[in-house]
Amino acid sequence: MRRRRVSALTLLTVGAVLVAACSSAAPDDRPVVEVFGPYRGEDASRFAAAFAPFEEQTGIDIRYVGTGSFSKDIQNRMTDADYPDVALFPQPALIRDFAHRDLLVPLSDDAVGTNMGSDAEVAAGTVGGTVYAVWFRAVVKSLVWYEPEVFRDRGYEIPGSWDDMMFLTEQIEEDGLTPWCLSMESFAATGWVGTDWIEDIVLRQHGPEFYDQWVQGDVTFEDEAIIDAFETFGEIIHQPGRVFGGTHRILNEPWTSAQAPMFNLEPPGCLLYRQASYQEANLPSSVVVGDDIDVFILPGKDGIEPPILASGDLAAAFNDRPEVRAFLEFLATPEAGEGWAAEGGFTSPHPEFDPDAYVTDFDRRLGEILQNAAVVRFDGSDLMVPPVGTGTFWTGMQSYVRTGDARAAAAEIQAGFPEATHFPEVPIPES
Repeated sequence: MRRRRVSALTLLTVGAVLVAACSSAAPDDRPVVEVFGPYRGEDASRFAAAFAPFEEQTGIDIRYVGTGSFSKDIQNRMTDADYPDVALFPQPALIRDFAHRDLLVPLSDDAVGTNMGSDAEVAAGTVGGTVYAVWFRAVVKSLVWYEPEVFRDRGYEIPGSWDDMMFLTEQIEEDGLTPWCLSMESFAATGWVGTDWIEDIVLRQHGPEFYDQWVQGDVTFEDEAIIDAFETFGEIIHQPGRVFGGTHRILNEPWTSAQAPMFNLEPPGCLLYRQASYQEANLPSSVVVGDDIDVFILPGKDGIEPPILASGDLAAAFNDRPEVRAFLEFLATPEAGEGWAAEGGFTSPHPEFDPDAYVTDFDRRLGEILQNAAVVRFDGSDLMVPPVGTGTFWTGMQSYVRTGDARAAAAEIQAGFPEATHFPEVPIPES
């Protein structure tokens, strides 16, 4: 779809109407929009900086509530009929489920569509041809972290293809070092780190069209192509000495500290770590991105430009009031991210986002990676039906790490699909 940019004039006009409607009311009577999402701590503060201009321009009060277990908590709120006005979804599969239960407000204006890169669009917020959500914040996932100084000192080169990366892996081994760090422990979500690996590999080995069919459930996990992706991953995790601490550490070390041996051992405990852009928040405070540590894009096949796996947060509305729609329209604009970008740690999904708004070179580079990629796809597990995407795919990855049996893990994951994996089309509401 082609997105029409929401103008500041439109936003201010909506805001003016709302302010006029309550101009004679006390400040406590201002329109209120409750927003429920996954941001806590510093991220919650940065999100507040993003919507502060909206509050100032419209007189609408945004009241944000954050949780560390969004997927579980939002479903509990639905069970209790305790609907927030707006929710920020890290997993768009829930958007589809709620839309089919007629819980979400359809957004008929194509100004609030989702766009996933310069040459690829995925309707992560669209169900049955109707837009229900806007993509507010993006995460770049297909990154490999490394120490430039170590590479320079040892004469290692950034790999240009998957084969080059595996050659580099062997070269590091021959030099008596451990190539990779990797761990997946994440409480009830343990395994999601492995799903990212499989998704990246499927994209590289079989392309975006096949990837889309797999994510939609048209290709099963027991397909030979998916088995092949698991076994490609196994060439890293099941080869003794290739991952620091081996499979025991993969399953038991928190993912947030997976990279620690790269910094706290001499020589480094590992030289390569595949993780998303949000890994920056887990780095030691003394480590400078772009100097002490840097990233390259996980390579593709045969030197072909690699695709980018992305994720992020999509906003959808449960209540249909003018101030709620105004806030969704605001979140759909490139400008909505500028307040957070000024604080750091933000990547916009918008091609029109002003790169000068990024406060760090790393944030600006991530934006360029996302917008310059020929192929961008949203995280597959976040799009799959929840019993699989946030269920058996996670547990099946744990099984594969333990046993190395790709076929058994694939069967375990596939068993999580409900009998009907495709919902009927959601009709576009009459105007």
